[in-house]
Amino acid sequence: MIQPLQKFWLSLLLTPLALAAALNSPQAHANWQLAPEAKISQGAKVAVRNVGYYTDNKITLTPVPTAPLRLVVLNSSYAVTNADGLDESGRPYFQVTDIAKAVRIYFANSRGAFSYSTALYQQQDPNQPDPTLAGPVNYQNASVHDPSVIRLDDGQFYVFGSHLAAAKSPDLLNWTKISDGVDNNNPLFATYASEAAEGIAWSGDHMGSWAADVIQLADGKYYFYYNHCASPENGECDSSRSYLGLAVSSNIEGPYQNLGLFLKSGHRGSENPGIDGNNYNGNIHPNAIDPDVFFDKTGRLWMVYGSYSGGIWVMELSPSTGFPLPGQGYGTKIMGGYYSAIEGPYMLYSPESDYYYLFTSFGGFAQNDGYNMRIARSRNPQGPFLDAEGRNMIGASGGWSSIAPFGVKIMGGHLFDAHPGDPGTDHGYMAPGHNSAYFDVATGKHLLILHTRFPDRGEGHEIRVHEMFVNADGWLVASPHRYTPMQGANVVDPVDVQGVYQLILHGKDINRTVHKSTYLRLENGVVSGAYSGSYQLLADNQISLQLAGVGTLKGVLAWQYNENLQQLVPTFSALSATGEAVWGSRLPPQTNAQVLQAVSDALNLPAATTTDLTLPVLGAQGAQILWSSSSPMVINTSGRVERPAAGSADQQVVLQATISLDGATVTKTFTVLVKARTPLNRTAWYRFEQNLVDSTGRLANGNATGARPDSSGTVQFVAGHAGSALQLNGNNGVRLPDGLINSSEYTVSLWLNPAALTQFTTAFFGAASPDNWISLVPNSWDQNTMLWSGSQAWFDGSAGMRIPLLQWSHVAFSVKQGQLRLYINGVQRFSGNNLRDFFSNSQGLFTLGINYWDIPFQGLIDELAIYETALTAAEIQALDIDRLTDAQLLQSAVNQLDLGDISAVRSDLVMPRSGAYAAVIAWQSSDESTIHLDGKVVRPGIDEPDQQVTLTATVTLNGQLLQREFVVTVRSLAPPVPVAHFSFDGQNLLDATGNFASGSSTAARLDQAGGSLSYQAGVVGQALRLNGSSGVRLPDNLLTDHSYTVTMWLNPEALTNFSTAFFGYANLSSWISVVPRGHGGVGENTMLWSGTAWYDAGMGQRIALNSWSHLAVVVKNGELTLYLNGQQRFSGNGFPNVFGAAGTKGFGLGVNFWDTPYKGLLDEVRIYGEAITAEEVQQLSQP
Repeated sequence: MIQPLQKFWLSLLLTPLALAAALNSPQAHANWQLAPEAKISQGAKVAVRNVGYYTDNKITLTPVPTAPLRLVVLNSSYAVTNADGLDESGRPYFQVTDIAKAVRIYFANSRGAFSYSTALYQQQDPNQPDPTLAGPVNYQNASVHDPSVIRLDDGQFYVFGSHLAAAKSPDLLNWTKISDGVDNNNPLFATYASEAAEGIAWSGDHMGSWAADVIQLADGKYYFYYNHCASPENGECDSSRSYLGLAVSSNIEGPYQNLGLFLKSGHRGSENPGIDGNNYNGNIHPNAIDPDVFFDKTGRLWMVYGSYSGGIWVMELSPSTGFPLPGQGYGTKIMGGYYSAIEGPYMLYSPESDYYYLFTSFGGFAQNDGYNMRIARSRNPQGPFLDAEGRNMIGASGGWSSIAPFGVKIMGGHLFDAHPGDPGTDHGYMAPGHNSAYFDVATGKHLLILHTRFPDRGEGHEIRVHEMFVNADGWLVASPHRYTPMQGANVVDPVDVQGVYQLILHGKDINRTVHKSTYLRLENGVVSGAYSGSYQLLADNQISLQLAGVGTLKGVLAWQYNENLQQLVPTFSALSATGEAVWGSRLPPQTNAQVLQAVSDALNLPAATTTDLTLPVLGAQGAQILWSSSSPMVINTSGRVERPAAGSADQQVVLQATISLDGATVTKTFTVLVKARTPLNRTAWYRFEQNLVDSTGRLANGNATGARPDSSGTVQFVAGHAGSALQLNGNNGVRLPDGLINSSEYTVSLWLNPAALTQFTTAFFGAASPDNWISLVPNSWDQNTMLWSGSQAWFDGSAGMRIPLLQWSHVAFSVKQGQLRLYINGVQRFSGNNLRDFFSNSQGLFTLGINYWDIPFQGLIDELAIYETALTAAEIQALDIDRLTDAQLLQSAVNQLDLGDISAVRSDLVMPRSGAYAAVIAWQSSDESTIHLDGKVVRPGIDEPDQQVTLTATVTLNGQLLQREFVVTVRSLAPPVPVAHFSFDGQNLLDATGNFASGSSTAARLDQAGGSLSYQAGVVGQALRLNGSSGVRLPDNLLTDHSYTVTMWLNPEALTNFSTAFFGYANLSSWISVVPRGHGGVGENTMLWSGTAWYDAGMGQRIALNSWSHLAVVVKNGELTLYLNGQQRFSGNGFPNVFGAAGTKGFGLGVNFWDTPYKGLLDEVRIYGEAITAEEVQQLSQP
């Protein structure tokens, strides 16, 4: 009697802290597996006075295992009082030391029916044998955009996608392309133009094929669902003009014969009504593309489809014909609308979870346009489909900020970021999406088949397959690495799981840039590194992680083949409560000493430089790297290089890296020679004055060639743009000196006068190898002038125009750290990132008019100049188009000198020592205690006023000099001061700063006098109450430039669409409006919008009725950030400049010129003439 009572009281004393300790004990992390062959007999319930009841439980198991056993109470209607502990799932358990003895379980007194169930668990060896690869791993990749998978009875997998592309694979690793291209040579159709003629006519004779789907029906034949979207006017998919049709073949590889169209969208005028009997409306009706046809668990046939426009829809099909059943119209809408960026639906039923999972892709499919895959689930193929937070996906409509909170994001753009000392290299995906999925009944595996682009590889894409797992909450999670078969039990045991992981948080955003990995350590139940917390291993390879600031993650452990490291590694794939995927991939084990040595070995700097250096601050496994410099004015500790002036000596700098990890350190020293600038930053100038001489005298002459770089030939010279020009006849070219460009920053400038415009012909070509090159092409694949690069990673920098025949055009391109700018006649025609650095570490080959493959250039080339910096448009214009004098260049250099926004400085300044055209700049400061000559800023104290400092730049070029002054306002440490503050505390409309006059009441429009205002208790003091028919006109010209902040408290009594809380305008076509309830395009959430250069910035959430919310609008030269209750809710670029132009600017509260006035309370309206920080917004959001 004493023992159960003692255990009962111990169980009552099991505090949350003790429970956490129990769950984090080594025993809690043991790998306990169900022993299904065990039989447990429950004895009779015996009453015990003042205690409760007990039963004896007899266990039968043959043979008797030698490993530890525990009897777990799976569920009980009465509380268990004498358990030995709680398992990792919080269930009572009893240690079983002798299977011959019954386990007595005590229960507390209770009412109601008495029942419980138990199960026997056996502890596995904590160090289980690891799985092995099934054989050598080889991948053969193929490109099929929007791959839809089908598996044949013989085990062969096929994917069909856009542009009539298809591929097959026996193992999901090695893919063979079987078709591609929408033309009459495609083997999938005998003659596609005739088979799809009805659809092609619907789209204005524009022939194309988008995401196809193939399914096998009961007759054994294969049914091909084809589709396309194109407006008759231009062939673009800009008006949902689309069709869906069906073709059939007895052979999966075709040829397919058309059975006819069954659905159209984008009806116009007399073509209406659509299939539902109503006039087509692209906001609410579907775009008839992106089909996925599937059987449900009962054998009924369905099609889910749609893209952008009116959302995602599902309709039932005939299982015998494959055509829709009659009377459905467009079917049932299950997601999206209002041209939301949602497409590529795919449905997968999982017998394991008994859910239908609806996959969709959010964002744009281009490499930098945010494509990411999301799922929602339902018990019914017609929905409703819910996400992890229980949101119905029918509400996912509007702009990106409105739809981003919806769905479970299982994969987006990501990068496993290899820091110095890490094994392997950077690797990841960009814009993964438009997937299909497959459940293998034989193995129980869930497989995800997708296309993806890659970091630094442009628009090239390939098929990838990832395994998926079902987590403890019944959600699918995707593995971090691509699918590779293994043999043996895939068990990550308590020993395997420990170590350092590369951690990726996918977030819920539609991310145009990759989410990079950080480091996380799992050890003995404790999480450390980028996040702190704990973890528990559960049954069946499940894991639960608690990360501070993230919450509880429920995931699945698995060994996966890391292709980059070429080895099997433990991984976890987990999901947060908000539906954000979190991945971990374990790094190979290393001691701290090994890590430090690996980081030191991996650090390398060039012996000489002309460009900024990359000085890593983070090494392998989170090692910290601190840098010191013997000459910070030449190379600072961030790697910024200030080169000696033209004509000065090169300068030697010693840099030291101190590498630290867990208290241990090592150092490494580098000596770097910083080369002086060349005059005008020009390193070579081939003027073609009857020769191929570099007129700067720095480089060797060019050599005439034949049609290829290694051939010999002759060239001629004729009258050119300036003096003589090089004439090429279509059979010759020029080999320029190898190493002409030798860094990641440069500009190429030349005049071109083509006599012919053959496609792909190069004018200027540079190559580190035959598959790593750049080429300036007067007429590229898009019929435009282009700087393109290939072929390991394609980059297309199209000018969007083509230079003319038989006329001189100036063409220049600049490159700096992967950013390319292309100029035609001094006007920038293209800007883009991720051009690879080919020439920093190679002796590149350079030519004019020829390359390894294409027809040589025919025409004239003149005044080829190479620069060692990325010139601006103004520099290109001055040097090579206008050819300014030295005095004019000096004035231009002074004009181009820019310190940025110096009206409200809170951080250090960059004060360059060299300017445009390699001009030399010397600085003076009127107050070096506030702004030092190295740019360091010391802000006045919190009780001191702002400080004005005059910086004087003396600019010298070719012996001439000019000066320019900059008056800098350095903000004190005090909080920012608004230019206007309407607090309403005196029950009036006074500006509390005294800078402006009072506001005035209006009627229902901003230009109507009258109205009735009242005041009542607010967030601070009094608040303004607007009655829904009145408003306030604020003083004019509160804001006069493109950097500002507006903050306010709102407490709405009604939420009507478009009603404004704060309105500002330059004219009726240029305005901004803070709208508590926006339009359907942002899901009717709170928004800031601007017209009529339309800009919709939704917050993804609607502020509450009858409750105070703090809103902040921050604009910094077109960069817009919105905050709700101190939290960032939107960020975007390109916000219109409404207040920066000349003229009077007007402002109002609660009214504009069109919409229903706002009804409710406003308080503490503050207007700043600058963009305040997130921290300052957070402070203002505290009542």
